Amino acid sequence: MVIRGTMSTKQKFRISSALKDIIGRDLITNDSVAMFELVKNSFDAYAKNVSIEFDENSIIIVDDGKGMSRDDILSKWLFVAYSAKRTGEEDLNLSRDYRDEISIRRGYAGNKGIGRFSCDRLGERLELFSKTRNSAQVEHLVVDWTSFEQDAKTEFATIDTILDAIPDFPKPNKIKPPSKSGTMLIIRDLRSTWDFNEIDSLRAYLAKLIDPFQTTKGATISTAVVDEDWPKLEGPVGNDIIDLLDGKTAKLTVRLRQGVIRSVLHDRGALIYEIEEPLARTLEALNDFDVDCDIYFLNRSAKHTFTSRMGVQPVQFGNVFLFVNGFRVFPVGEPNDDTFGIGRRKQQGVSRYLGLRDILGKVDVRAPQGALPETSSRNAGLIETPSASALYEFVMKNAVQRLERYVVDVNWADALDQASDDASGLKSDTARARIIRIVQALAGSKNITLLDYDRELIDVVNERSSEFEESMTGLAVVAQQTGDEGLLARVERARLRYEEQKRAAEEARATAERETAARREAEQRARAAELRATEAATKLERVEKQAQMLLHAQEREDDELTLMHHQVIIYATEVQALVRRSLRRLGEATPPLDSIKDDLEQISWQNSRILSVTRIATQANFKLNADKIQADIIQYLEEYTTKIATLYGDIRKATFETSGLSQNMTFSPIDISIVVDNLFSNAGKADARHINFLTRKAGNGLLEIVVSDDGKGIDTTKVDSSKIFERGYSGSARGSGLGLYHIKHVLEQLGGSIRLDPERQGDKAQFIIRLPKGGKDK
Repeated sequence: MVIRGTMSTKQKFRISSALKDIIGRDLITNDSVAMFELVKNSFDAYAKNVSIEFDENSIIIVDDGKGMSRDDILSKWLFVAYSAKRTGEEDLNLSRDYRDEISIRRGYAGNKGIGRFSCDRLGERLELFSKTRNSAQVEHLVVDWTSFEQDAKTEFATIDTILDAIPDFPKPNKIKPPSKSGTMLIIRDLRSTWDFNEIDSLRAYLAKLIDPFQTTKGATISTAVVDEDWPKLEGPVGNDIIDLLDGKTAKLTVRLRQGVIRSVLHDRGALIYEIEEPLARTLEALNDFDVDCDIYFLNRSAKHTFTSRMGVQPVQFGNVFLFVNGFRVFPVGEPNDDTFGIGRRKQQGVSRYLGLRDILGKVDVRAPQGALPETSSRNAGLIETPSASALYEFVMKNAVQRLERYVVDVNWADALDQASDDASGLKSDTARARIIRIVQALAGSKNITLLDYDRELIDVVNERSSEFEESMTGLAVVAQQTGDEGLLARVERARLRYEEQKRAAEEARATAERETAARREAEQRARAAELRATEAATKLERVEKQAQMLLHAQEREDDELTLMHHQVIIYATEVQALVRRSLRRLGEATPPLDSIKDDLEQISWQNSRILSVTRIATQANFKLNADKIQADIIQYLEEYTTKIATLYGDIRKATFETSGLSQNMTFSPIDISIVVDNLFSNAGKADARHINFLTRKAGNGLLEIVVSDDGKGIDTTKVDSSKIFERGYSGSARGSGLGLYHIKHVLEQLGGSIRLDPERQGDKAQFIIRLPKGGKDK
């Protein structure tokens, strides 16, 4: 109910000329935001190119968009706070020819009707020139912004602007005017000084706002400066982030279309998985949205590449940028911005969560007009709406956290792999086992469909790997979910081989334990008799002490020989069981050749262990536990290389340079001896007479050993160097294809690696062995 008095009349609001500053300079917070508003208006007008020219006291902005007619200027541009984009009238009068040349958009970058006041933010006077495709003349508008500032009591609508028509656009000094259609803005009497640093900062600002991830395809921005020799400030604005990061680190791509999410994870070019799942019911506000997320993990290699190419560290460039309908939402993604809550989550678990400095990416949203409105200040992101909240939750759960699960469980688990920009580190048994766990968890989820994965990485790991049993369970789940009968068959065959080997090992161990027990019992009786004999000579105190010392030394030597004998029995028994099984299979009507090859490889491995045990046992100065020891692995390698390995085969001269370095680790001396023996064997087959080992630091507590010899090297015309570590591949007519394979397996189980030295000269056989600090990562 409205209460009226006796003198009731109708009145209207009056608008002060000061409104210009309130809705203009007070909302458009700085010059960079003002320039961006004008650039967005150009692209909203379907411009493909925007050029900006800086002179001493003027700025010229030219675009090749659809332009404005005289009626557009009168009814839209001069209508304060009116936005034809918001009302849906912007494209009603486009000609058919022009429509054929532009792409259909779902929304506009700006739709508040205040972008025109960006011109006031930049300078005191404006000349606007605009022409549509079907017009024969150029519309010319002149605005003096200072006339609105003289008296706040003057009404806004009473202040004049000048509108006329001219035959053609004026010609700037360096940039070109529009040809068929477009708009030119000349802003004079600048309110700020645009020096080298200001323009350089603007170019960096526009590069992040417009095209850091090739989001605004087909749209270019360029700058030019009159009367200055500043090459860095001339030409197109843009970044090559895609070229910098693609294929060099882990990347997760997430696409939302019509309520269905498809996610693809690559790691340095290798496909890890591709999955599909429905949009969660809690995120139904996004049903009408198209969302594209590209999130990169910044390992050490990616950070180094980014910094060297871009001239700035990734953490100073930004993190996860947000684009709505093709344009950046500021300040989302800026270095100190945490719109998605990534930094806050990192504080809860430094080693469990990705932080802002660990990722770089973009979220590109195509949304209906007005569905994700920005704040009026233009630098405070999106207005808090249910759609905005759903978008932030979608990005965290389906992009950041899913990439995080892979990075934490696979990339961070391998310190040696952090500095690599290729996928070689993912092919070890331990890395493949971690990847299998990731893919198994996805394949076993009720709402997720596994579409694809890398068949080389998601495959059977070596039976000797400590992760074998768990990996087989995971592979079975993946094979069943994807219907991969071939993988399922390989899993079953591997399981059967593993069970047979385990039974053979258990039988061998039982036999060895019985023989060891019998030997120990006999030794105990002998020691008891010897003790009684020494007690009978108590009168000769000096003789008694000497006898006790000798006895102690003999006991220590007997214990070590017992351990050596125990290991030989185990390995020999396994060899015997494998030989029997291979002979039995060869007698079958259709011998299983793959299984027989696996048995022969196992026989070769166990024989190498027997040789190493016997070589160690024959040297009186090696007092080692036959299973595992905690010792300096560098010292052990030096002594075995120079004192034992040279006694066998063709290599008689070996040098080992420790460089004063040491590395205390838990390792099997027998397995490490196999590494040295196989290196000597391969060098001997290449007619080498001298082999050298050089120890050096590799950073982050890691050690490298460079192994080289004076043999004839690796003939790359006959040998594929990328396959020399594969089982069964040999570059020598005398080789079995198992030596380097065994070396690689021993080092990987230790947490290390071996590879050809990429800096070796010519075809020289030179390898780099890497050892982790303190042993294998857990």
